[in-house]
Amino acid sequence: MRLALRLVVAAVLTLALVPGTASAGHVPDQTHNMAELFTSPNQATNSDLAFWGNHAFVGYYTGDAGSPAGTGARGGVRIFDISNPAAPQLVRDFACDGPQNDPILWDRNGNGVPDLMLLAVDRTMASPECGAARSAHDDPRGWEGVRVFTMSDNPAAPFTDIQQVKAVYTDCGAHTITAWPGFADAKRNPRLLVYVSSYPLRPGPTCGDTEHENRANPYDEDPGRPNNPLHGVIQVVEVPLNNPAASEELNQQPRIRYPGDPDRKIDWCERSVTGPNAPCPAPLEPAAVACHDITVHVAKGIAGGACAEQGQLWRIGSNGIPKTQGPISIVDDEVSSGGRGEFPGAVDFFHSVTFDNEGETANWVDESFGSGCPSRTLWQPRPWQPGGIHKTGRMFFSDLEGDFLSEFHVGDVRPDPAPGEYCSAHMGLPVIGIERDLLVNAWYTGGVDVIDFTRPRSLSEVAYYDPQQNSGTWSAYAYTGPMFAAGPGIPVYASDGVTNNALAEGMVVYRTLIEGPGPSGRVDHLNPQTMDQTGADTARTTTRTAGGRTAADAQKPPARAAPLAARPRGGAVDHLAP
Repeated sequence: MRLALRLVVAAVLTLALVPGTASAGHVPDQTHNMAELFTSPNQATNSDLAFWGNHAFVGYYTGDAGSPAGTGARGGVRIFDISNPAAPQLVRDFACDGPQNDPILWDRNGNGVPDLMLLAVDRTMASPECGAARSAHDDPRGWEGVRVFTMSDNPAAPFTDIQQVKAVYTDCGAHTITAWPGFADAKRNPRLLVYVSSYPLRPGPTCGDTEHENRANPYDEDPGRPNNPLHGVIQVVEVPLNNPAASEELNQQPRIRYPGDPDRKIDWCERSVTGPNAPCPAPLEPAAVACHDITVHVAKGIAGGACAEQGQLWRIGSNGIPKTQGPISIVDDEVSSGGRGEFPGAVDFFHSVTFDNEGETANWVDESFGSGCPSRTLWQPRPWQPGGIHKTGRMFFSDLEGDFLSEFHVGDVRPDPAPGEYCSAHMGLPVIGIERDLLVNAWYTGGVDVIDFTRPRSLSEVAYYDPQQNSGTWSAYAYTGPMFAAGPGIPVYASDGVTNNALAEGMVVYRTLIEGPGPSGRVDHLNPQTMDQTGADTARTTTRTAGGRTAADAQKPPARAAPLAARPRGGAVDHLAP
């Protein structure tokens, strides 16, 4: 749920739950096998990243008051030339306010430079155009959804011209967007399908317990749908590559349900989302049935839905639409499910999901509604669970059948009791094109790490950069298009500033001493929710030393973190010890 939820969660939760933390000192920077090479401060929340060829795009936005406070809201996308990952160059700062501004990129003519960009807008704006002011969340005539842009792509001087050619309205906005590229090379009507994940937390023009009945919005092309106060659907936008200006929402709206869940919805107040003992739900909506994030594994033809109350895996039909009514598997936590879930303890919010390169293991992220490091949340009692304080913000690994394999929380290996710390898991992706399964992930104030989940029942953290300042890291990905011209390691890119705009480091680049792909395993683009270059067929070309370690591995000491033990089914919760 990212910053939108963090702003309404009480910052004092850790102090209320953990005695004696007020006087504790902050743990200094800690790092292993990672070095920070580049930062680009911009006093904003830097949201998700996307890559194509030699360029990285990072969305950004501020709160309504601006940053610094009183300067007014702003947002947009910054474009960097990363042909030298150790020293990226800012090509353009494209102003276009509309949180969260998560990007999708595409190269329509194959010259290696993206010429199509989509931006997700999950905030009611007065109108669809760049430069529109933010409006009241429940403005019945406001706009939110997906903006579509074409971009000039002269390799010698790219992105000098960026034109918004369409704005597609979607109910509840577009919190995250996922590209399905299965028809991108079609001879007739080459196109992208874009899955729009959104939900009622704050109300929107046609989103919420009463707002969903609004039929008078001037931008809503299907008034009255989905006609559900909880939302309950994924919306799908078609983007014709030959004519992006004709982008539109499709009639298909895959329905989301929570089979087996005691109340069949995510109850925000069950997780004390407005803070311990604070009035709830005001000013928020009471509940939702929806997804926050969807990731597709193109070669496998599957999609993972991090759907707030549950995680679900679906097959993707021949029409490119996820078959949400017959999930391959469903994962849930013990607490919210009344003891039926596979995952130990509580999950505040199924936030994101990804897969290993082979598409055999799923990684599920819980975004904590609490605070602290490790993060903890006060749950309110319900008939199916007694309430209490639970550790949240973990990640979990499962097989595709939904069987629990293991869990990890960076706060277990590097706890930090200082006020203001919040080290929940957030956004990441495996390193593509290698034999081992290495997951790069962001942990808000816990920084960035790399987890080896080649043996998913026995995890080990093999690299990390945990900064002293609590600016907060949003996402982190290894992108192996351009590589370092000299020296070992591969580039890992991160976006920073989600918890403290004043300290935001913008886009950050780390030299990371982990296994990298051989030439045939490197990628030339990366839209993080679209795993279309997994390298599963070329991963085994990576040169390895005796004992299964790469040459780079052999030059460095073993990982410092002890492996995680998997939790046996039906047994007691077995958390990772520091």
